[in-house]
Amino acid sequence: MKKLKVNRYLQSPGHCAVAAISTAANYYDPKINYEEGKKIAVKISEDLSEGLDSGEMARLLNTIGFNKVTLISSNVYIFDYSWDKLKRKKLVDKLKISKSKIHHEHRAVSNSIYKWLKDYNYDNNIIIDYNFGRYIRDFINKKKPVVITFNWTKFFKFAKEGRNGPDPIKGELEEHAVVVYGYNDKGAFICDSHHDYYKYKLKKYRKGSYIINWENLMSIIEMGDVFLPDDYVNIGLNNG
Repeated sequence: MKKLKVNRYLQSPGHCAVAAISTAANYYDPKINYEEGKKIAVKISEDLSEGLDSGEMARLLNTIGFNKVTLISSNVYIFDYSWDKLKRKKLVDKLKISKSKIHHEHRAVSNSIYKWLKDYNYDNNIIIDYNFGRYIRDFINKKKPVVITFNWTKFFKFAKEGRNGPDPIKGELEEHAVVVYGYNDKGAFICDSHHDYYKYKLKKYRKGSYIINWENLMSIIEMGDVFLPDDYVNIGLNNG
């Protein structure tokens, strides 16, 4: 069993990505906490209550101090497996063409990822793959926490949410961002900033530390992402 020591923060609504990324940065720099993370995150998105998409999360990881961020995704609505061997420059070119041509529901995220990847001030990369467990274990073995997003609705078997409450027909799925800080043969150790919904039958999750077994984790990551944040540098805290 391998475990890293990370700090958990209790998030405000919609702030799971900010809280998870703050946890990852705090592992390297104790001066970074959730409040500092929010100050930095408003440079990426002024309205954090709406959450962050994949590209915005990757940009926040860079802005908060990680010079190298690898995004591992099998989101075939945005990427194609014919691109899986492409170098960064070629992948940027593919995203530039596709971001305005793919289905309109995915254009905003695609454009966000393109905006992140084309910033050559950072050593960023995308890996198109679904062997999430291998990448997670390898990174934890290097004593580095991992940020992931997964299908929160699916994992907890909730009803899909509509504008006025549960809507099984037209409702939307909720994605959630957490930190993986360890693993064993059974599954991955999760640090979860959510707390408001973890009561009654879900009260065992309230402390924010639990294990998701590998089989379930691979299913709920689905179209989610694995972020490997690396090469952290102390950015100072003059963030305004």
